[in-house]
Amino acid sequence: MGKNTIYYGPPGTGKTYLLQELMVNYIGFNISDEDIEKSYLSTSKEWVPIVLILLNNNNSLRSEDIQTKIGEVIGPTYNISVSTILSDHSVELSSNLTLESSDPRIFNQHEGKWFVILENLLLYKSNFLSEYIDKDSMNERYSFVTFHQSFVYEDFVEGIRPLITNETNQMEGEIGYSIEPGVFKKICEEAVNNSQMNYAIFIDEINRGNISEIFGELITLIETDKRLGEANQLEVTLPYSKKKFGVPKNLDIIGTMNSADRSIATIDIALRRRFNFISSKPDPEKLKLLLEKNNVDPRDIEGIDLIKLFEILNKRIESLLDSNFAIGHAYFTNVKNYSDLLNVLVKKIIPLLEEYFFEDLKKVQMILNDLDSNGDLKSNAIYKSDLLETDRLFEYVGDYINEDKTSYFTSDNIEKHAVIKIYE
Repeated sequence: MGKNTIYYGPPGTGKTYLLQELMVNYIGFNISDEDIEKSYLSTSKEWVPIVLILLNNNNSLRSEDIQTKIGEVIGPTYNISVSTILSDHSVELSSNLTLESSDPRIFNQHEGKWFVILENLLLYKSNFLSEYIDKDSMNERYSFVTFHQSFVYEDFVEGIRPLITNETNQMEGEIGYSIEPGVFKKICEEAVNNSQMNYAIFIDEINRGNISEIFGELITLIETDKRLGEANQLEVTLPYSKKKFGVPKNLDIIGTMNSADRSIATIDIALRRRFNFISSKPDPEKLKLLLEKNNVDPRDIEGIDLIKLFEILNKRIESLLDSNFAIGHAYFTNVKNYSDLLNVLVKKIIPLLEEYFFEDLKKVQMILNDLDSNGDLKSNAIYKSDLLETDRLFEYVGDYINEDKTSYFTSDNIEKHAVIKIYE
């Protein structure tokens, strides 16, 4: 049965990246024996050819079948038991994913058959597929689209498109019209023709589109019990092609939604009822693991404890707004030194805070701990302010200006102690 799932959360929690990881589950592989052998000869890592063999067999094989294939492809050079390698790299050995280069936890088994946990594989080695598998050997069974305000039913389901035809005896082509399927109808047709395989459509920023306009009458058909072949299956007659249409049960609809986006308040209630919602939250532990993978100590980046900084920023944001506006860990995952951290803070975090608190920018100073107990600006403030005094700026103001204003800006010279004071 098809799944309808939306991953929602604050910006920077890896929702779009998660979609990219999930896409791997909808790729068919046709990997040659030569590529499998080459992968082992080039790396000498016993688990690599096992991954390729599993992916090439719908990610499901018994260990003895893998051993047989290893013998056929690599031969006596591979002199270690497949069962041993599978066990050594099984997630069951540890509740936490180990990111050491020699110790990935990427295998698990179900009903006696082993499979690769693709999320763990790509977390361990993000470029694994591009490094070991020819793109021409991959068959994608998914579509990806980003919703926006101009995206309509004709783009998603079907619509009339102009068609220019050039005749040999004419100087100019004649304009005709044809009915063209949209991205959703196309993937549905593929899924119907290959009912034994799972397909998916990934919709990024699903809350930014006009749901009723984009889905139209299909909003009912996407319900899991209304799919083709299910007990309560429904079909509709499409308005342009006049053909019967239903949504296949082997199609998953997976979306993302930014919980800090103001458009979330107007999300169609019909969408909420038809989808499972999974929260994607800022994760200090994931940030720690990713930085350590890059040989960065997240507790000491040139004297700055990034984990403490990350946690206190989000606690203050939640206190002044709510958890939907927290800062995601993805903002900091590429930080290697103080210069990188400062760049993220000035060019990404502060502009985001300015957007959150555009009506009261003094709260940005509160978030960054730039104010003392009396509400006065600290000498090492990161987000500074100046009072624009009307009397000093204008000789005549008339009825145009009634009161002084405060100008807010980011300091040009931010020392380490100014960043440390955010969380100390």
